Amino acid sequence: MRVGATAPVSALLALAILGVLCGFGTPGGTGAQDEDEGAARAVGTASPPASAPAVPVPRSPREPVITSNFPDPVVIRHGAGYYAYATNDRGVRLPMATARSPGGPWRRVDSDGLPSLGPWAADGRTWAPEVTPGSGGILLLYYTAQHRDSGRQCIGVATSPAPLGPFRPVGDDPLVCPAARADAIDAAAFTDTDGNRYLLYKSDGHGSGHPAAIYLQPLSADGLRTAGTPRRILVRDPRVDPTLVEAPALVKRGDRYVLFYSAGVFFDSSYRTGYATADRITGPYTRGPAPLMTTEGYDGNLIGPGGADVFSDGSGDHIAFHGIVEFHGGERVTRAMYVARLAWAGDRPVVDGSPVRYEARRARRYGAAVEFDVFAAAAGEHRIRIGYAARAGGPVRHEVAVNGTRAAEATSTTDTGKQDVAEVKTRLRTGWNTVRLRPLAGSAQIAYVEVVGWVG
Repeated sequence: MRVGATAPVSALLALAILGVLCGFGTPGGTGAQDEDEGAARAVGTASPPASAPAVPVPRSPREPVITSNFPDPVVIRHGAGYYAYATNDRGVRLPMATARSPGGPWRRVDSDGLPSLGPWAADGRTWAPEVTPGSGGILLLYYTAQHRDSGRQCIGVATSPAPLGPFRPVGDDPLVCPAARADAIDAAAFTDTDGNRYLLYKSDGHGSGHPAAIYLQPLSADGLRTAGTPRRILVRDPRVDPTLVEAPALVKRGDRYVLFYSAGVFFDSSYRTGYATADRITGPYTRGPAPLMTTEGYDGNLIGPGGADVFSDGSGDHIAFHGIVEFHGGERVTRAMYVARLAWAGDRPVVDGSPVRYEARRARRYGAAVEFDVFAAAAGEHRIRIGYAARAGGPVRHEVAVNGTRAAEATSTTDTGKQDVAEVKTRLRTGWNTVRLRPLAGSAQIAYVEVVGWVG
């Protein structure tokens, strides 16, 4: 559940496991993005305060851009700057931050973007906001809060002419508030290429027998009213989704809809980001071959990556998400905000800094050599891990060639017969690359290669 404010100070957990993302199919993506309103969210002419430096800070996508508690972030591009919004924190219903570039520096704003709630809502449980362009130059805020009468979490709407608010609630009742003891949380707006507006949200029945699922609700043209019956588009699959599904974010790439979502428990390392794709906005949605971001995929250095949002800088996409940086006991955690480059291998997302695994069964063989097509979200130095299923006869060495040029040698080290991993660093170009492994010494069966962007 995307929930709650937290207190400061504790220590990072450290886990050490290899990444888990699976391979892609036939290469053909270029890394270029088609912009649409649901992904780009670029409106208006306002800018961040003049105190925000204009020079972006070089940084790793594995390091937070906001180190204090800023969970469930949503980012919009507005005028010449960027604005971020988060779940309530230390009495502030709508925390906000500004920057002049996606990578920052990000600075928190010393004001509450939502100074009052709708009359239906009780204070203290405002979660997972969504901000998106409305009609006539206004901005729409969809916020989750506790319904005074039922105690359920429901979704309301508010408006503002400026990105720093104040956002003013619209109407006396919530926009979305399911019956049968079900909650509605984690609102996400999407405007399709035909102009139709939708609101996505997560709902379950908390013991009423309804599974955790993501719903698609049609909206009126101004985004202030519902316009039809919600449709359930993704239900938790216990075989691949730990605990629940929530935190939707929808974009369209070409003719395909890509639905990002979180699964697991927000206050531990099980929390992760997955994705699913469909030909129609109503589905059916097919999950990707593996999660997009996990604690294990980040080698335990980034814990519980989730609550993701996609936005554009006009030349390409970025993904904003949170990760746990401090544990305080029970459900109390501090979740920092991260931003990473997001690229597209066809309709499949690739996050810079999160590993992608390519299984050997998809590789091409040329005699003793094995050739993989791998995708890089951004040009630069990458780590290439070679996973060996089994070896015989001592250490194994492979020549690693990238795009036809010899780049490095990889050497395994463990005892004969054991599984092993060798790792090298090499430069990749943005988009598709060809990696060829040619044996130089020893004998081994290659199980996979894994590509990790950003070496720092």
